[in-house]
Amino acid sequence: MLPIDLQILKYLFFEKPIYYYKIRPFINTDIHRELFIQLQEYDCLEVHNKSLLEIDYTIFDLETTGFIPEIGHEIISIGAIRMHGNRICDNETFYKLVNPIRPVTKQTLTLTGLKKEQLIQSDSFLECFKEFLSFCKGSVLVAHPAKFDMRFIQTMLKRWKLPPLNTPVIDSQKLAKFLYPNEKHQLDPLLKKFQIQRRTRHHALNDARMTAELYGHLLEDITSEKNRTFGELKILLSEKTKASNR
Repeated sequence: MLPIDLQILKYLFFEKPIYYYKIRPFINTDIHRELFIQLQEYDCLEVHNKSLLEIDYTIFDLETTGFIPEIGHEIISIGAIRMHGNRICDNETFYKLVNPIRPVTKQTLTLTGLKKEQLIQSDSFLECFKEFLSFCKGSVLVAHPAKFDMRFIQTMLKRWKLPPLNTPVIDSQKLAKFLYPNEKHQLDPLLKKFQIQRRTRHHALNDARMTAELYGHLLEDITSEKNRTFGELKILLSEKTKASNR
């Protein structure tokens, strides 16, 4: 793999024009217009004063072609599962592969276990994300770490000339850092800590399911002494982040 500075130059001067040329036929199509309206009208939940144990959640995970969406890395699969409070809804799952614009490297295919043929036969980002939004309706999004996944989503939407996703989000990694400041906060150590059954990693639905089980434990711990609201949690995590940056 090229050093990051060369990847940036390669994208800016060679790949970016090709990328936008390939996207152009999708812009202003029916599916593009439908998703544009869906994002504009997406209900931003009023959950500030709602108990964390009474909120509906969508726990989700993305598999991507790299770590930097700003240089053309893409989403190639989305997995999600719904929760009501700390109860996992096993029959409410979502899993879609996304046909990328750029070729996928062998390293990415090996890591995710996906086949090039599977991705080629999959739906476009527009179709997949439209279905994902419908699945998420009426819920707070949760990811581990949400900062990574939401950055990918917002960058992809901008690239496809779509409005940003305006929705409440909880970062389960930030919550774990708040609860267990002296422990490791990546997904794998936390799975071990709570003795959560390990499924095949880097599969979006598997990772979403394991994150959901983890989030159930985090909810139990954060509400054990006080039944906190979403607004209270956001303030706690914000203050923790500010203290860490001092």
